Amino acid sequence: MRIYLLVLAGLLLSSCSADEGNWLPAPQSWQDITIRMETRPTPIRQGMNEFILIANHQQRGFVNDLLVEVHTEYSGWKQAMPDGALGVFRRALPVKDVLNDHLYVRLTRRGQHHEMVFSFAPDQP
Repeated sequence: MRIYLLVLAGLLLSSCSADEGNWLPAPQSWQDITIRMETRPTPIRQGMNEFILIANHQQRGFVNDLLVEVHTEYSGWKQAMPDGALGVFRRALPVKDVLNDHLYVRLTRRGQHHEMVFSFAPDQP
């Protein structure tokens, strides 16, 4: 029975370990907003990918007064469409080089603008 529990615990721990293929960039902040990026598919691939940006107030929940525009190296600026009023914005864009391309994000809120850059892969040593 003990061996069974040890094997089960080992399997659970290994399934929870970080997978480099599922790497996501760290969230970024502007004013009182934190922006987190996710992709579909995960991990990101060459071709069309959906980018999901989740905007949260740092202490008060979701942001709903934000215009989000995005682009990659191979597209012009496109508006990310809000998914309801919960601070989730989506847009599909082309990716050609997963290791070196970036997602550029332009935020507009109350007449102020800010730009962010998210990498698609961790920095190479």
